[in-house]
Amino acid sequence: MPRHRIHVQLDGLLSIHAVRAVRTALAAVPGVLGAEVSMQGAILDAEAPLDRDALDHALGYAGVRVLTLREERGTLPLL
Repeated sequence: MPRHRIHVQLDGLLSIHAVRAVRTALAAVPGVLGAEVSMQGAILDAEAPLDRDALDHALGYAGVRVLTLREERGTLPLL
């Protein structure tokens, strides 16, 4: 099954609390299978391209905004 890996650079990740808020917000975005969030940004695994409005809304609720978004399409191993 094709999977998508999305690299997101975020503005507003100033503390570990912001990182946790982003991780929680991303869990509510339809299609996000997993997320690695750090102070530098996030790497998302998704089952299909994400709805950008839903992503922006969730991240805005967490107090951050998207600076850049880069998507890779490929096959990810199932664990």
